[in-house]
This record gives sequence, structure tokens and C-alpha cells, in this order.
Amino acid sequence: MHDYEAIRKKNLEDNKRILASFGLLDPFKSLPSIIKRCNQPTLIKPAEKSRKRKASSDFDNFVGGSIHGSRRKSARLQGKVVSEVSQSLDQDVESDEDKKSVIKVQANRPNFHGAVPDIEVGTVWSTRMECCRDGVHRPTVAGIHGGELGAYSIALSGGYEDDVDLGECFTYTGEGGRDLKGTKANPKNLRTAPQSKDQALTRGNLALSKNVETGNPVRVIRGYKLDSPFAPESGYRYDGLYSVEKSWFTIGLSGYGVWKFALKRCGNQAPPPWTFTSEPGSPEKKNIDEPDVETTQNSTDADTTKSAFRNAD
Repeated sequence: MHDYEAIRKKNLEDNKRILASFGLLDPFKSLPSIIKRCNQPTLIKPAEKSRKRKASSDFDNFVGGSIHGSRRKSARLQGKVVSEVSQSLDQDVESDEDKKSVIKVQANRPNFHGAVPDIEVGTVWSTRMECCRDGVHRPTVAGIHGGELGAYSIALSGGYEDDVDLGECFTYTGEGGRDLKGTKANPKNLRTAPQSKDQALTRGNLALSKNVETGNPVRVIRGYKLDSPFAPESGYRYDGLYSVEKSWFTIGLSGYGVWKFALKRCGNQAPPPWTFTSEPGSPEKKNIDEPDVETTQNSTDADTTKSAFRNAD
């Protein structure tokens, strides 16, 4: 049987060494304390709740999840063809199923890398559906939005104990390796399905690894459920563009293989929505100038190379 604690410690050390190579912050030392936001983000208010439940529409089968507050139905479980948007359960899976509001999303929007016009760094949404509506991270459940040209955005929420978040750089665990039928006690409950096989270099994982080759950035949002000092107190916050610097395959905490990614914040953009003191300390989630958002979200180093893509097929 695998030693959970030994794997966790080893992965943390490996992840810290990789992030240390970026030369931003020393992950082996205590981080400086976070004292305030760099700017007051734009608050996207929730849409008004619909008095009447509207009839089903084409949006009900939107690839990112139900537009309505009804229970999300997986297209894969229904035997339907799934679009390029990643639907696998991973660290970032969550939805706004308890929301009753109806938010209209433009159909057939083109995918693109880079920032969304008029969406400032630090923008906060109360739900992922609102973030989807504004085109920053379109899936309302999956953590990775990607396609044949690579990944466009990722959502950090929840997280794994062996991932490291230093704000301007972090490690991210890929998707997959779970039984989509759920557990025996909770069939079709994707939230409770444990990892039961190795993750594959396909779908969202493959898309993210392509960004290492192309250099295309991904938009990053952090959710309030993320166990990180850089997570917002509430809602989902856009933290800017990050480059995917590295990918590798390792043994995860479950004893099965996982894909890991190291990301670094890009330059030439607005500063992140946090700042530090000069004194080291144990950072906590900042609550200074935070808007009141209403929410009712051993190591086998395999630098992603061209050979990884050849083997992926």
C-alpha cells in the first residue's frame, strides 16, 4: 500500500523545487504576509432570480453545465458526444447547482488565448456561471477549458494537498482518473468518485501540455474554496494570464499517476490583486478591501516535449 504522507511530502518538495527555479519567491521559506489588494476589483453582481422556471432550452445542454439552476446532467453519462471543453472531475470541479437564476450565454463563441477585453484583473464573480457568461473561464464545472490548440483557461478551487500556490506561480494537478459513474454509495455522483486509475495525457491535460510548447497563456481564476492564502474570501476572481512552464507525470496521493503542471504569471499586465509586506510570515486569506460578494466553489519528471505529443496519440 502506498504511503500517503510520504508521497505528499515528496511531491511537495518536488513542486517547490520546480517553482523555486522561476526565481520569484522561495517556496522553502515562509511567504511574506499578504496585506492588501492592489486594486478594488470590479464586482459582477448576481443576476436577479427568475420568478418562474423557464422551459428547457438549447442552453440546458451547454458543455460547461446547465445554464439553469437545475441538476447538471453529464453529456458523457447520457451517451452524447462531448465537446472540446473538458468535463472530467478534478480538483476544481464545482458548479452553481443551487443557483436558481437564469444567465444567458452567447452560443458558439469563438475560443481564444489571452485576456478578455474589458475584464480587469481582480474582477470577482459570485458564481462560475457569471464567469462563464463573461468568457473568462467558460466551463461551469470543469477546471480546464481547452481544445486542439491548447488550453484557454483554468480554475483553481479546492486543490490537492501536494500542490503549491505562491500566487505568481503555482503547481496544478490535472484531470481524469476517476470513475464517471461515481461510487457504489453515490452512483453518478462525480464529486465523491475516488481516483481509480492513472490520469492520461488527453483532453484537458493534453491541452495544458500543448501550452508548454506554444507558449500561449491561460486565464486563471481562483475560487473561494481553494485552500490557499491567495484565494478570495468569496466568489471567483480573475487573477490574470499565466504561462504553462512545465508538465510532468508523477504518482499522486491516491497512489495512481497524475499529470502536474507548473504555471508562472505573465508580465506586461496589471499587477495581481494582492501585495506583500517585507516581513516573512504565515499568509492568510486577505480580507482587506474585499468586496462583499454573495455566494449561497516518485516523481517521474517528464517535461512536456514533442515526444509527449507523439506518445499521446
